[in-house]
Amino acid sequence: MNVEVDPLIEALYYWSDVSGVLLMGIIGGTLARQRGYDIVGFFFIAMFSALGGGMIRDVLINRGTVAAMSQPEYLYLAFAGALIARFFYFKGRTWDYIQSHGDAIVSALWAATGTVKALTYGLPLIPCVMMGVFTATGGSMIRDISMGREPAVFGDNQPTVIPAVACAAVVLVADSFDHLATGMLVGPVVSFILTLFGIWAGWRIPARQEWAPLNDTAAQVMLLARKAENKGRAVGRRLEPTKVRSWRHQQMEKALQRRIEKQVQNGRLRAAATSDATELLESFTDTMEQLHGEAIPATDSDSAAKNEEALSQESKGILQEIGVDLSGDSYEDYDEDEPLLDPEMLKEQRENLDIVLSDEKLTDELVEHLVQRYKKQN
Repeated sequence: MNVEVDPLIEALYYWSDVSGVLLMGIIGGTLARQRGYDIVGFFFIAMFSALGGGMIRDVLINRGTVAAMSQPEYLYLAFAGALIARFFYFKGRTWDYIQSHGDAIVSALWAATGTVKALTYGLPLIPCVMMGVFTATGGSMIRDISMGREPAVFGDNQPTVIPAVACAAVVLVADSFDHLATGMLVGPVVSFILTLFGIWAGWRIPARQEWAPLNDTAAQVMLLARKAENKGRAVGRRLEPTKVRSWRHQQMEKALQRRIEKQVQNGRLRAAATSDATELLESFTDTMEQLHGEAIPATDSDSAAKNEEALSQESKGILQEIGVDLSGDSYEDYDEDEPLLDPEMLKEQRENLDIVLSDEKLTDELVEHLVQRYKKQN
């Protein structure tokens, strides 16, 4: 694909490009002075700053000789910038202002020229954007690495890559509508404005190491799943048939009556045996009422505390004996690597209890366990 560019705009870009090479050569030489380099260091750092991005672009495109080598004026201007920085010590607030804003202008122009050159050789959209970014920021990356510093584009610094991407995007959109010349003018302006926003408004790209939205979302989903499970358990308790609860109560009464008769046969007074059985039955009845009524598993710590206070020690013992987790304590040691509890678990627990109560021998054993727990708690 051949891209036609208006000769006036092409000339404007050429002179802006070579002026940018000179300015970046001066900036590179100034940084070499600050690091205490000799004249060789001045030349190399100036060359990396001024020509590194274009070299990366041309090597990746791999179409002919690198522009910095085929057009000697680029090398001349880069080395001239190094000599200027060697003979003149640029420093102070005025120089910092010129350096930052000049760098922003040059990077904006280079992002556009890199994108246009990629379009000229028919590269796809994403590589075109990459060529614009490499042209704008590649020189500073090579310079920083050569000086033993972390490239500024990687850290929590003022954005340089995002403005270059924005410029490349504007150029590509304009080219798709056959208005490349307009894109070559508007793109750098957009990039320059974004860079100024970073300079004057302090805009920075967040670099929070612990930020992981997918992990946070997974935790929130898990919390919602727990709440849904608790609500499902509560609904299951409310919908359980009343006759089933009455049957459980009757089975416990029969088991306690058999225990009373056995104790009387062993010489215990019927009144004392009946009194103990009555207390245990009342405790069991209260527990079942709370289990099937208002004591719903809490979804927050305050409600959980209220439910815990509402349960008597005897009720907690009975619930623990039959395997029911009313207060939600079983979640305290919850392992995130393990799956959530089966929503049908509570139903299975009630079914297991029904199996026990339907067998006299098993019911008697359950009563004995409850009695022993009741005695320990009292």
